[in-house]
Amino acid sequence: MPIPFLIATAFVVLIIGSPIFLAILGPTFITFELFAPPIPAMVLPQRMVDGVNKFSLLAIPLFIFAADIIARGQIGARLVAMVESFCGHLRGGLAIATIIACALFGAMSGIGPAAVVSIGPIVYPALIRQGYSRGFAVGLIVTSSTLAMLIPPSVAMILYALQTNTSIGAVFLAGLGSGFVFSVVLCIYAYLYARRYNIAMDEKAPWSLRWKRTKEAAFALGLPVIILGGIYGGAFTPTEAAAFACVYAMMVEVLIYRQLSFKDLFNISSASAGTISVLLILVASGTVLTYYLTLSQIPQQVTSTLAGASAFEILLIINVLFLIAGMFVDPNSLIIVLTPLIYRAALAAGIDPVHLGSVIVANVALGMVSPPFGLNLFIGITTFRASYLEVVKAVLPFIGLMLIVLLLITYIPQISLFLPQVIG
Repeated sequence: MPIPFLIATAFVVLIIGSPIFLAILGPTFITFELFAPPIPAMVLPQRMVDGVNKFSLLAIPLFIFAADIIARGQIGARLVAMVESFCGHLRGGLAIATIIACALFGAMSGIGPAAVVSIGPIVYPALIRQGYSRGFAVGLIVTSSTLAMLIPPSVAMILYALQTNTSIGAVFLAGLGSGFVFSVVLCIYAYLYARRYNIAMDEKAPWSLRWKRTKEAAFALGLPVIILGGIYGGAFTPTEAAAFACVYAMMVEVLIYRQLSFKDLFNISSASAGTISVLLILVASGTVLTYYLTLSQIPQQVTSTLAGASAFEILLIINVLFLIAGMFVDPNSLIIVLTPLIYRAALAAGIDPVHLGSVIVANVALGMVSPPFGLNLFIGITTFRASYLEVVKAVLPFIGLMLIVLLLITYIPQISLFLPQVIG
């Protein structure tokens, strides 16, 4: 009775248009009051505070702030120009350059929507001029931006690692393998599309231009190199890397590229504070829900119910669960709410927690472009001034590609585990 009541109440709260954190927090408090054994009044607020009182969690707001700075500056434009100079002459070269630029951008920001806003307006007109259809261009940009969910320093991966007490560094390494496979699949599709529709190719850029574009993007390229090199070289923790990313992004955009002013930084920090506040409230609310589920032994019951199921079956269930939920709920909420439910069952089936992290993050990345409520769909509507139906049609072929990648990541664990095993 308590769990059906909790789910029904949460559904009602969502239906009336309340924020997701209220749909988690309100029903949980009510369920505690009605069904849980009496506890001191201060326990639940203390649990909320404990949920966000973690040093590792600081990495998330810091990476969000760094991503907002990067999205407003010149880094995205310089990355696109550099990558295009190297592969623009290839069949589908501009589309491939877009994919690579989004991957590099993701390696700096960890936030998928940021790439749509930063890189989208730069490459979209060029794709149209070169002969790509409007639908392909929109779908490519909106989908490629989700690479930031897989490639470190992904905020979604940090959330998963914190929820499961898994090494953030190991989960990051697993994401590199997953992100590489996804990038390759997208590049192959871009090549085949360009070949089928005989898309024009640019002239091969001389090495002098390539060298010029590389020098112009050198400070942009330095950010992911320093972040990942510092983490795996032992120079600093992921949280310290996030702080460094903020300082580095500010220095590059304000002092070197001179795209942003100090007043711009203040406005960006105000916008970031809103996003960060919502996310931390969500984390605090999810902590209370997890506490109730633990007291009610729900994860143990799920594990008991799925006892005897193979790893193949458990992974299939996890994929179906996250795919359906991802159509309606944002990625952060999915990770916070659903991960504690299935984590024990996955471990009992022998699934490596690092591999599980890649599977879950790949699912929530797919949810970003899945109708009806994928977040990137609505960002695409705003960025490209397209209708909802137009954006949905544009992403459908790419959703098929993402499903293929998801199956590969799910059932070929070495894609995720190779780098953690070699480097770890």
